Amino acid sequence: MTRLKLVFTCAAIGASSPVFAGSVMELVTTDYGEEPPAIGTVEISTQDGVSRMEVTSVSSDESGGMIFREQGREFIAIDHEEKEYYVIDEAAMERIGSQMSSAMQQMQQALEEMPPEQRAMAEQMMKQHLPTQAEKPAPLKVNRTGASDTINGFDCEYYEVQQNGTKVRELCITGWDDIDGGREAADSMIAMATFFERMAEQFSGASGMDVMGEQRDLFRHMKELEGYPVLSREFDDDGSLESESRLKSARSADIDQALFNPPQGYKQKDLGI
Repeated sequence: MTRLKLVFTCAAIGASSPVFAGSVMELVTTDYGEEPPAIGTVEISTQDGVSRMEVTSVSSDESGGMIFREQGREFIAIDHEEKEYYVIDEAAMERIGSQMSSAMQQMQQALEEMPPEQRAMAEQMMKQHLPTQAEKPAPLKVNRTGASDTINGFDCEYYEVQQNGTKVRELCITGWDDIDGGREAADSMIAMATFFERMAEQFSGASGMDVMGEQRDLFRHMKELEGYPVLSREFDDDGSLESESRLKSARSADIDQALFNPPQGYKQKDLGI
């Protein structure tokens, strides 16, 4: 499964301890779709409207990163193995959306020129692998269960997310103010959610596919429930546990601004389709 948090200086000279506006959140993820389950770590560093996420697999050498810059409204995807990075901004989204739209139009034209039997077969294959907007999933219903927990020192309330009456997700939410550095992390994530919504709309509208659905859902939950899921579990259609994410720690920190740039020596690559 392919899957994808902050610094003020002291308010006055002579303060006994510095006041930070940066935060670092560390998470542990488990993908039960692998055998044995694949365990990974995620570190989210956020400061002054810029966030960097680093994803590392404990079970393999795989790693990757991303940077989100709120002011420039751009997303940078980092490939550590190839020492490359890709930049997606408003202009890139429009260009890629136009390319995807053109490709879909060409595909539709090719379908119309096929004999009826071949066209039916091709459309069936596309239906299986490219779900269209006409087949949007049923809306999600979020219910507070009344249960509570303490996970890695964070007190949280459980919510169950259902779709067509089936449990698809479980969240244990803690308030942003109960996380060290959480308020700035919240502001950045809400801005990131808006950016991803725009990206999804651009790509979905061009291709007819529902893009980044699960990621968008998680951002919506955080915004609607006004907190962060210190525990998040995803379930398969048959009710079996698919994946899990736990917040391990959170701290305020003064973060080196260099962290919010692609590593030196990495080459920018074009997002050609």
